[in-house]
Amino acid sequence: MRSDMQRPPRLDDGRSSDEDTPLLAAPRYSSMAVSAVADAAAASSPPPPPPPSASSCSSDGGKVSTSVTDRLCTFEPILVLLCFGLSVSGVVLADQIIYQSCVVTLGYDRALCAQLGTRSNSSDVAQLETIVQPYAAKITMVNTILMSVLPALCALFMGPWSDKYGRKPAMIVPAVGFITTYVMIGILSLLSKRFLVDPWCYVVAHIPAAILGGSTVLMAAIFSYLTDTTSEANRTVRIGILQACTMLGAFVGLLSSSFILQWTNVPTMFFLSAGTVSASCAFLYFCLEDSIKPDASMVHRQVREIFRLSHLAELLTTFFKKRSFYDRGIVWLTISIGIVTVLGAGGGTVFFLYTRRQFGWTIQEFTIWQAVELLSIVAGNVIGISVLKTLLKLPDIWLALLSVLNYALDALIKGLARQGWELFLATGITPLKATEGAALMAICSAIIPSSEIAKFYSIAMAMTNTVSLASAPLFTYIYNSTVATSPQVFNFVSSGIFSLNVVLVGVIAVLLRKRRKAQADPLFTQDSEILT
Repeated sequence: MRSDMQRPPRLDDGRSSDEDTPLLAAPRYSSMAVSAVADAAAASSPPPPPPPSASSCSSDGGKVSTSVTDRLCTFEPILVLLCFGLSVSGVVLADQIIYQSCVVTLGYDRALCAQLGTRSNSSDVAQLETIVQPYAAKITMVNTILMSVLPALCALFMGPWSDKYGRKPAMIVPAVGFITTYVMIGILSLLSKRFLVDPWCYVVAHIPAAILGGSTVLMAAIFSYLTDTTSEANRTVRIGILQACTMLGAFVGLLSSSFILQWTNVPTMFFLSAGTVSASCAFLYFCLEDSIKPDASMVHRQVREIFRLSHLAELLTTFFKKRSFYDRGIVWLTISIGIVTVLGAGGGTVFFLYTRRQFGWTIQEFTIWQAVELLSIVAGNVIGISVLKTLLKLPDIWLALLSVLNYALDALIKGLARQGWELFLATGITPLKATEGAALMAICSAIIPSSEIAKFYSIAMAMTNTVSLASAPLFTYIYNSTVATSPQVFNFVSSGIFSLNVVLVGVIAVLLRKRRKAQADPLFTQDSEILT
């Protein structure tokens, strides 16, 4: 007999876990990166609630194992290696697109184009930068849209599919797409040494990664796996650690990329990315046990089940169905915050061009700053969250509020910056920029049944990714229109967009307060809606 996956029971301390999730309840894993935080918190935090049985059946027939992390390796090393591979060649690709746009599309001399992005004092190079950057920005914009829209469509199908057939396939398939893309880009960069290769070919090379799900399906599967293998008591800290590991892998990749490039060459960087993603994929396949055990009778139907239209119906049902105690409004607002965040972050598509134009930064200087920014976010997710939850007993919703305020302040300072060191200042005083994800996902995971969590992550990431259809063209247009006079304007637009999230988080805080009152009132049983 099939039944819904059961969530772990709530704590009996009278608190509502959607707002006061006990962040530092000692989790049962052995990640060396966070062992100090877990050990320090173990003495003062309440113990996690008793786990459910070793396996329970999902609503789709797949068995969910809740003790996976106790039997096999932890997930964090895989994620660090994966994110290293995805980040180590990112800036190199952006620089390669600029160079080949200059040489192939615009027809300038190779020697002159090679001086772009260097410390050249030539006025001809400065003028050429303003000519090449708008064209390169268009290529980056199209690539961003491609890597957002197609994966978003894949996520609509892969989310419900992974509820039946497992999280590991939903992680491995996008990884294979990235491997194929990096190999293609490496071959193109090799050919560009002898032939004129149009920079738009790099967009074509991203098609395998896009049609196999990209980072959208990958991260949805990762968060679903984490939700399957954690309890409400330690879920926030595990999500925070997951984000910290993501940033740590990207930090090492970015910090080392310019130095590896000096020792090797451009094609080697892309083949290095392909190799490290392949290693993480093998580690994932052989060392990590899936949290979903599909029925043996259904295995032969895995491939043809992916693109069933009924999956879309399940997603829409999950998204629109009525929920009690303001839950639907909270879930919708959480997704809205993600959409606004992605919209405001659209300035990232032109930020490398901005630092070259405004401060004359080279690849090495930019990657060092990016590494420092990621290290700051890692500290915010591991140390900052720990301090705020342990010492100040800050509820998750207030942690989310601090995070969105950090986003707005960071973009404002970057817009006001006149020297490169001010970007490091903005990074240093806004370390909580990415902590809203852990806080809001902890709130939603306490509201949404476990059998629906993968569908929620899929539709949330699909919706946020499609925002790139608007954000990438918007910020590309703003930057191209102001690059000659005021290239920093797009930062002020980002700050204004991020400020909208302050209002949305405030509304969620009000709904959570009403939710607790409604749960305490035994006479309040009707479905609750947002009223304006």
